[in-house]
Amino acid sequence: MWLLLSACVQNSPGFDPSGSRTDLDDGAGSVTGGGNDTAADTATDTGGDSGAAVICGAGDVTLAMYVEDDSATTGTAFSWPIAITTRAVFTNPCDGRLQFTTATSCLVDTWTLTDGTGADTSFSGNCVDSTTTWTLDAQEATSVTASWGELERSTYQVTASTALGRSATEFFSVQ
Repeated sequence: MWLLLSACVQNSPGFDPSGSRTDLDDGAGSVTGGGNDTAADTATDTGGDSGAAVICGAGDVTLAMYVEDDSATTGTAFSWPIAITTRAVFTNPCDGRLQFTTATSCLVDTWTLTDGTGADTSFSGNCVDSTTTWTLDAQEATSVTASWGELERSTYQVTASTALGRSATEFFSVQ
């Protein structure tokens, strides 16, 4: 099951603010088992707790970076002209529930796109300084996307620096 998570970004190059967080805790701090809390109604736990113990933490999260074209096809070589979106994927590889806390409301602190000449474009998420607890059930993933729009012909490196103190990187080209 893939969950989509995005955040609003100011002054970003085509950042895609779509998506929703479905791993919210309820108002009492209990973790929902079914991901049924909504951003508008986090005080009611409609899914009930699954009773699964938290057995993994932030150090267990696996990170991956994917590059997609405007039809959501992933790859590392694209034909110009094409709009490019990058996706940082956070996955729980454990057989049980994974839970961790970040100091802000974002999983990706900074996106950096560097072209073949060494010129880079960076932007940060519009993160709120607020402790946020993230919960992923066994084998579950969540992702954050950034839309870069139509890029010039070049080679590129994209890096997502995460709130976990680690980065996910991918190389790709537009030819």
